[in-house]
Amino acid sequence: MTETPQQWTVAIAFDQTVHHTRAHAVLRSSDGDEFSGIGLAHSQLEGRGLAHVAGYLAAGRALCDLSQELLEAVATDVDAAMGELSAAAPTSPPEPRRPGAIRA
Repeated sequence: MTETPQQWTVAIAFDQTVHHTRAHAVLRSSDGDEFSGIGLAHSQLEGRGLAHVAGYLAAGRALCDLSQELLEAVATDVDAAMGELSAAAPTSPPEPRRPGAIRA
């Protein structure tokens, strides 16, 4: 049986003013989860022939912010799962059984 691979998408939208370029990156998982990140960069590089650099920089920063959000969500999920596991685990080791002992 072949399992269908998951597909996640990333979309980056830009908002530009005279002074700043803002990028908003959104990651959507195949099961509907969504994570986002914001990145800012100065747009004053235009006059130096580097207009595209502000967009690249803002996008890179947005993706870094998005990855931090994703890692924090994973850490929270793992911590919650470990808490559930540790709550279900016995706090002291079981008493050794003696052969022939009567079980209640």
